[in-house]
Amino acid sequence: MRYIDPNLIDQCKPANWDVNSQQWAQRVQRAADKSAEIKSIGSKWSDFKPNFIREFGDKCWYSEVPRIGTDFDVDHFRPKGDVKISKQSYATRLVHGISQRHPGYWWLAFEAKNYRYACIEANRPRANGGKHDYFPLMDEATRVWNCCNIAAHGGEDVKLLDPCCSIDVTLVSYVQYPGAVMSRYSEISHPDEYSRVRESAKRYNLNSKTIKGARSEVIKKVKDSLHFIELHASLSPAQQVTMNGFLATMEQNLVDACNRKSAFSATAVAFIREKKHEPWLANLLPRLDLSD
Repeated sequence: MRYIDPNLIDQCKPANWDVNSQQWAQRVQRAADKSAEIKSIGSKWSDFKPNFIREFGDKCWYSEVPRIGTDFDVDHFRPKGDVKISKQSYATRLVHGISQRHPGYWWLAFEAKNYRYACIEANRPRANGGKHDYFPLMDEATRVWNCCNIAAHGGEDVKLLDPCCSIDVTLVSYVQYPGAVMSRYSEISHPDEYSRVRESAKRYNLNSKTIKGARSEVIKKVKDSLHFIELHASLSPAQQVTMNGFLATMEQNLVDACNRKSAFSATAVAFIREKKHEPWLANLLPRLDLSD
C-alpha cells in the first residue's frame, strides 16, 4: 500500500464535476429515500477511473494489484449505504432508548476525496473478505452521523487502513513473512496498530493466495536484481565491463519496481530499503523512489 495524496484526487475530477456533484448532492439531501436517489443518479464516480489511472497507475490502492483482464471499482471509503461493523452487525446507536441504524454516509456519495480505486477482490463482498459496505471504527463514539463536509470526519477513529492516510501506510510490513502483509508492530507493543493491520489484511484480501503469489514474484525479481548489483561491485574492473549491460538492466528493474505506479511497489521499496546503506547501492539511490 503506497500513500495516495488526497489532494491529488481533486486533480482527477471529470469535467464540470464540482457543479454537477453539488446538484446531485442536493437531490440526495432532499430525497426521503437517499439510497434510491443515489441509485437513480447513477455511478457518476466511475468517470474518475481514467484520471485515477493516469495519476496513480492502473492498480488497486488497497492491495496494489494491477488491473489485468477485469474491471476495477471506485470504492466509497466511507460507505454511501449500509455501514457494517462485522459480518452480521451494522453501525447503530441508541436514541431515546431506541436502536438506530446508521443511514450511511450518503452525504459523501459525490465527494471526490471519499473515493478509492479498488480491485474487485479487495472491494466486493466475498465469503472471507471484501470491503464493500464494511466500515468499523476503533471507537464507535467517534462516528459521524450527520451530514457534513469530508474534513469533519477527521475525528473518526477508523479501523481499516486508508491509503490516503500517510501514517496508515507505514503500519504494514512486507518482509517478516515475504509475500504476506503483516503488521510492522507486535500485538503486545502496539495492540491497536496490530489489530488494524490484521483486520485490513482480511477485509481487503491482501493475503489471498493469488495476491501473495503475485507479490512474491516482485520480491524475487527485486532480490535477484539486488544480488547481481552486489555481485557486480565485487568484480574486478575488467570483469565489470563485460557485465555493465546486464547491470543497467538490473538497476532499471529496481527503478521500475519502486515507481509509485508499479504493482506491489510498496513491497519492492520495503526490500530495497533494507539495503539502502550498502555502498554498492549508493549510486542508484537517487533514481529510486523509496518514500511511503
